[in-house]
Amino acid sequence: MPDASLGTLDRIRPLLLIGAIFAGLAYGVILSEYVYAWFETIVYFSLIILVFSLVLGAQFGDVLRSFRNIRFFTTAWFMNFVVVPLLAFALALAFLGPYPAIFVGFILYSIAPCTDWFLIFTSMAKGDVPLGLALLPTNLILQVILIPVYLLLFAGLIVPIQLSALVETFAVFIILPFALAGIVRWGMKKARSEEWRNDVLGRSLPNLQVLTMVVIIFLMFAAQTDIILENIGPLSIIFIPTAILFFVTFTLVQMVSRGMRFKYGECALLSCTTIARNSPIGLAIAVGLFPDQPLIQAAIIIPEVIELPVLLLVVRILLGIKGHHYCTAPEARAE
Repeated sequence: MPDASLGTLDRIRPLLLIGAIFAGLAYGVILSEYVYAWFETIVYFSLIILVFSLVLGAQFGDVLRSFRNIRFFTTAWFMNFVVVPLLAFALALAFLGPYPAIFVGFILYSIAPCTDWFLIFTSMAKGDVPLGLALLPTNLILQVILIPVYLLLFAGLIVPIQLSALVETFAVFIILPFALAGIVRWGMKKARSEEWRNDVLGRSLPNLQVLTMVVIIFLMFAAQTDIILENIGPLSIIFIPTAILFFVTFTLVQMVSRGMRFKYGECALLSCTTIARNSPIGLAIAVGLFPDQPLIQAAIIIPEVIELPVLLLVVRILLGIKGHHYCTAPEARAE
């Protein structure tokens, strides 16, 4: 079960990401002659490592537990894979229509739910973490299946997408990391106990993910400084639909929780899983599918900067409403 607190790197994650953005831009302005072609190679390998670490941390043995609370899980799947993508698409049409690359980047950021640290915030909000552990692998499996569909339906209307390129991207940035994670997990299972594996993965993977994101962001912004600075105005617009997406999603979750008479723990979990997005998966797909579109990649990174403060605010709100109104404490609910 995740610790009910953020690790050191997780606590300063927004600062690290912002620092990586500005450091990359500064490098691109001051040392532009030292931007090398191998930057792109490092980004490619770093994205594979990032997706690999996400998959390695997923407990696929918990999938069958989802069917023990099918009412909650069907609600969570509907919110994550129908409501949020449609809302994101509507917001992108309303605010980002004139900027195709930023439109696609926002879609890629929004359509996939988080598969790792939403559990930390669920724990901080005193939500149902065991239920979240069962939800995590299904979130990962469903988004791998549905992201190509969303890309063709939503992004394909704005930017042409070649099916062959989509297949190649998924082979390199999704299937390969899945296979590597399966091999490593099998090797760890043979070598040591489950407690040892969970301890090692719990301590190392979050730090690896944060540091890998920092490297990726720095190199991306350093290599594409001119294009990003020329479009800083349009890129800043993405804060508006992102903020609306967070607000409307949280509001809808509270309404659904009340209508479904969820326990508080279920309400807290549903709030965290629908607000936290899986930007690493979207970023990997963007780099593989649109390698010459840095604005798409930047539009995925920027919302990530404000996601942590929003989740911390959500935790405070949830703790404030616990036991009141629609979210009843588990022990107080009549069965």
